[in-house]
Amino acid sequence: MSEVGKSLEQNSLIESAVPTNALAVPPFRSLWLNSVTFYLVVNALRFVYGWVVLDGLNKSESVQGLVVFVLGIPLLFLLLPAGVWADRLDPKKMLITTQVALLVVMAVTAIVMGDGAGSLSLILVSALFAGIVTSLGTPVRSSLIPALLKGDLLYSGIALNAIALTLSLVLGAVTARAFGDWFGFDGAFWWLVALTGIGTLALLPMKSPGVAATGDKMTLREAVRVGLTFVWREPGIRSLFLLLAVSGLMMTPIMFVTLQAHIKEELGRSAGDAAPMLGLMGVGIALSSVFIMRRGNLEQKSVKFMRAMLGGTICMFLMGRTTDYWQVMVLALTMGICGGFFINMNQGLIQSNTPPQMMGRVMGLYALVSAGLTPFGALALGLMSEAIGTGNAISLVSAMAFSIVLAMYLRGKAIREIR
Repeated sequence: MSEVGKSLEQNSLIESAVPTNALAVPPFRSLWLNSVTFYLVVNALRFVYGWVVLDGLNKSESVQGLVVFVLGIPLLFLLLPAGVWADRLDPKKMLITTQVALLVVMAVTAIVMGDGAGSLSLILVSALFAGIVTSLGTPVRSSLIPALLKGDLLYSGIALNAIALTLSLVLGAVTARAFGDWFGFDGAFWWLVALTGIGTLALLPMKSPGVAATGDKMTLREAVRVGLTFVWREPGIRSLFLLLAVSGLMMTPIMFVTLQAHIKEELGRSAGDAAPMLGLMGVGIALSSVFIMRRGNLEQKSVKFMRAMLGGTICMFLMGRTTDYWQVMVLALTMGICGGFFINMNQGLIQSNTPPQMMGRVMGLYALVSAGLTPFGALALGLMSEAIGTGNAISLVSAMAFSIVLAMYLRGKAIREIR
């Protein structure tokens, strides 16, 4: 064979050895399987706690908002320190430890609940401990994606992660309700125990990428400050976090908390009927995530996801005006399509513009902004709903979110320039 032929053959072998899909990378595959079960549990938890409070204990939507607030309050205190630990500790060991702790919390809740709905105090304590362990595991899970995937595979991995989130929206609440219908409210928690156990086993074969930050002698407070300073001094990333805050404070509480109460209070359905709505929203996220994964590195990502946010806030405003259940279902699907663009592109832009040695801290802040603000939004929306009705509260907050996103879309120069 000629030298040219040998060279071409070698290049062909090298190209064929390079993965074209993130799932072809074994460590990421283990992480993704774990993420599927983790998101199933996390998204089912909000639904199950709300279901138990509204239908099992016959409490009001403000009490439902309080439980979601307690579930999310540990995020405020633990996500930033957990981000520092994600930069300093072995990520695989950290993930497995938090998974085992979550399994214990779910199992104890199911045992104490017995055959009934338990009590409000039990739900509050369970929500608090569930919030603690999920807070500790969230930053390291997000920071592992860019650590395991490089180049064009990063957006493939983020899209697959969004699909894992999608599966949880489609199946999390639906399967939890099914087990609750079959075996009682405690059966729903036993299902979450099983999911957490499966996710823990998926992590065992994963090869750890090691610790990104070496020689870091800063105190915990100093390390957190450095991460916050980095985000603040980068105008594009700061703008991405501002829009993330709009989603976490206004849009997420509506979708996962207030709409459940709206379906029961103003549409005359069971609170459990929020599960199919969440499922359809998940289908929408899957559609846009698959599109992004197939198209690869899209141009003008920030412009595209801001347009998607504008569409999402309009959908939410209309959800507050709905008078029939089927209308919510149609809007949920559309909202999911918009949400898929936001989830993929916002996170991808932040991760691709963050140094590896700071990824855990930035992802801790990402989780804090996206999820840590949700309990405050849920609590405020619960109180607002009691005063002016769930539909009016949803539409009012959606209009506020639309105004903020529109202002960023028209005047946000820094966010348009980020790549």
